[in-house]
Amino acid sequence: MKIIDAAVVAQSKFVTLFEVAYTDKKGNARRWHLVSRDTQPKCVTGAQLRPDAAIIVPYHRRESKLVVIKEYRVPIGDYQYGFPAGLLDPGEALAVTAGRELKEETGLDLVQIYRHSPAIFSSAGITDESIAMVFAEVEGSPSLHHNGDSEDIEVFLMDRQEVCELLQRSDLFFGARAWLAMDAFARMGEAYFKNTD
Repeated sequence: MKIIDAAVVAQSKFVTLFEVAYTDKKGNARRWHLVSRDTQPKCVTGAQLRPDAAIIVPYHRRESKLVVIKEYRVPIGDYQYGFPAGLLDPGEALAVTAGRELKEETGLDLVQIYRHSPAIFSSAGITDESIAMVFAEVEGSPSLHHNGDSEDIEVFLMDRQEVCELLQRSDLFFGARAWLAMDAFARMGEAYFKNTD
């Protein structure tokens, strides 16, 4: 398998659709369409290690609760349960992105980052977008004061039982990574956030 090149099919402010030319394992010429957040796809640039975005998994230690958001997401035309998230600005450190997005979407303040994942891919069949999951302690009171006009968000502080009950609902939508993190919190509680360093 070898990447040959990538041509832009369509481009907008936040994403670009590419047609990637590659050869398969038998040397046959093939084409693949993918969406990228960059001006060139990662399969061409080799920049797979830097995440495009951060997803913050916030734990409010004083309340002993997980911070969960319910946010309107245009691609599904409905509300999805998940966590605060946002794109890294060029050259921005992951911790800075996490603190900024947490404040914007929930009004809460970042106290410390317990740990974070490397760049991970959740839908490599259609996009090279990667995220880093940031497990963090937060403080303060939820506020929607910093939400933009395109953000429709509710913030919930949930204990293990409330998260467990939320996950049992079959009439709700969840982000895949968020569902897994919520499930782990429902099973492990505060131990899920213990610093492993």
